[in-house]
Amino acid sequence: MLFEVPMTMPTLPTPLPRPTAPAPANPTLGDVVARIGAEVSAPLTAALDRVVSLASTGRIDRHGLQALRSEIDGARRVGLRGQQIARLASGEVRQSVERLDLPQSLRTVLDGQAVHGNGQAIAAPAAPTRAEVLCDASLLHALLDAAAAWSGALARAHVEWRIDVKPWPVRARVICRFSHLPADRAATAAGRADPLRPATELDTLDWLLLRYTAHMAGVLVQRQDNPSHVQLTLEFLNTVNGTLEGAAAVDLVASADGGAQSVAGCQVLVLAAQRSTRQRVREAVQGQDMLIDHVSTVADAVQYCLDGAPQVLLFESGFQSDALGTLLSQLDQTVPGVVLIEVLPIGQDCEMSTAGTNPVTRLGVDALRNMLVPVMVLELGRASAT
Repeated sequence: MLFEVPMTMPTLPTPLPRPTAPAPANPTLGDVVARIGAEVSAPLTAALDRVVSLASTGRIDRHGLQALRSEIDGARRVGLRGQQIARLASGEVRQSVERLDLPQSLRTVLDGQAVHGNGQAIAAPAAPTRAEVLCDASLLHALLDAAAAWSGALARAHVEWRIDVKPWPVRARVICRFSHLPADRAATAAGRADPLRPATELDTLDWLLLRYTAHMAGVLVQRQDNPSHVQLTLEFLNTVNGTLEGAAAVDLVASADGGAQSVAGCQVLVLAAQRSTRQRVREAVQGQDMLIDHVSTVADAVQYCLDGAPQVLLFESGFQSDALGTLLSQLDQTVPGVVLIEVLPIGQDCEMSTAGTNPVTRLGVDALRNMLVPVMVLELGRASAT
């Protein structure tokens, strides 16, 4: 069975069934609450039974005491996971993007867990020649930790970890594969399974945390299930690895260090018809000392520029027209150096401007939160240097 959050399917070491399942929506808080209730009730019920037995007999052996502690720890862990998800879902996480070594980050997470799945020791994968990504360090750790906890809790044997880098587009991937059902039960389950429905028993609280964290970190998630095995793939959109795209991204991260000072007092005109775009821009520049004005038509933007051109003009790609082209040409002739940023309707792509051929920087709407300020800092720096 195939359970997919949109992305290209990887090649598996062992073929798995490939029927296409509908792409699921992001987990709702209702899903989270239901899962918390399901996962906390079992350990607390078992713990309560032991306490009742202790109260009636006045005795508990070492094994029972250890089990009681394990059950209480399990319920406490569910509560902590719920708090992590609530914090991510609130949208209040402020990221500090860094250039990180992905194999080293994974090794740190795996080394930090004593055992992984059915008492099997964790074995970190052999590092590829290079796999560097741009990500908030805390979010990356939380994502990999959730993946390790999820797979470790479900695995019937050891978990196979692998890191590779797709050549085009250049994207680092973390892949883990494990058996979640004994072979003798897998054959029976295969006869009852609906290939178009995901294995919901795999959708634990750790899985929901993984989904939320990946969404915040800009990482694509794919899961492939069959009756006995499951494979998880985490694909990092912001991969460095010495590519031109990665080099530009590293410049962005470096520029972000002095971002607040570099954009202080900057005048920005936002040409956006969609309320959601205006809201995302506000969230992206929250806390920055900038002068931001909003218009909803090209005519209003023209009138605004007649009274004084902004330092940054940010516009939705839906406004591409002869009228907008005329405005951009006029700005280029009369006030060279205005930073032009086009907001694409979907995605997390970032295409930097190039002199002569592409004077406009293009930024996917989903990348605004993390990349808008660094992009502005870099482009303003370029403009002042020319």
